[in-house]
Amino acid sequence: MNSLKVISVFATKNIVKDANTVSMIGMIFIILVLVIALLFVYIISFLTSNRLLRLSKHLNKLALGDLNVTSRIDGNDEIGQLSRQFNYMVKSINELMTQVVEATEQNNQLEIAQKEIKLKMMASQINPHFLFNALESIRMKAHIKGEAEIANIVRLLGKLMRKSLEIGSGKTTFRAELEMVRSYLEIQKFRYGDRLAFQIHIDPEVEKMYIPPLIIQPLVENAIVHGLENKEGTVRVHISIRLVENIVQIRVDDNGAGITPERLAEVMQFICGPEEQEKSRIGMRNVHQRLTLTYGEPYGLQIKSVYGEGTEVSFTLPAGGDQHV
Repeated sequence: MNSLKVISVFATKNIVKDANTVSMIGMIFIILVLVIALLFVYIISFLTSNRLLRLSKHLNKLALGDLNVTSRIDGNDEIGQLSRQFNYMVKSINELMTQVVEATEQNNQLEIAQKEIKLKMMASQINPHFLFNALESIRMKAHIKGEAEIANIVRLLGKLMRKSLEIGSGKTTFRAELEMVRSYLEIQKFRYGDRLAFQIHIDPEVEKMYIPPLIIQPLVENAIVHGLENKEGTVRVHISIRLVENIVQIRVDDNGAGITPERLAEVMQFICGPEEQEKSRIGMRNVHQRLTLTYGEPYGLQIKSVYGEGTEVSFTLPAGGDQHV
């Protein structure tokens, strides 16, 4: 109102001093945050790359054939999961390799056994001693009986020999096997007369089932040869093949001389053993070995015997066994 004015003069430096200080502090904070972030990124990238590199080295070792490699990368992230999956994969590969090796060895053993079976079974089942006895019986009967019976026995003997020589396909059916067994029994009955009686039963459902050749005839021969020893009167041989709940039960039993417990233990040890030592039991051992190689350990021979009362030899096969032969 009186026209007086108040003028204040300030230096610019003083005005912007505080603002510059705040700006400087903010810049330092931003740079510090960026440095820390970059440091964290570097550390995380280094750890991730290092873990991936370790996993890659394990993969390279596995690719080169080292099946004992183990990844020890911990963590719950994707790399840790890959590490655990890698260990699981290596374990699965080892198990598969073991199964392949075992299957290869089993197949090789089975192939060798099948190649040897023809000569071994010819040597043990159709051996010269048996042929001599059969032919000698035929010669003696020829003097006192007509030609019909002699012709029939000669036919059975020829059929038996032909079936034995034809073995080599690696499989047969229960029906064909029992035809051979029946021929063998008829010849032996011709030889022993009333001292031998036999009965054969088979369920119709399993007649066409495929099985390894010569797995019943050796058991029948064993029942006759050892059952008639030191046994007076008639020895009855019963062959039973039954289908029970998808399991085929095969049993050959006789009321012959039987086996002592000590002798039975020796026989079981021999047929389950790795080496052949007892020539008279080659057929039994061969049957047991081929059954276990073809179907597995649970399907080997089982022998029960009471001395003086008889012997039972049995084994089982899975129904539809043609898929295993």
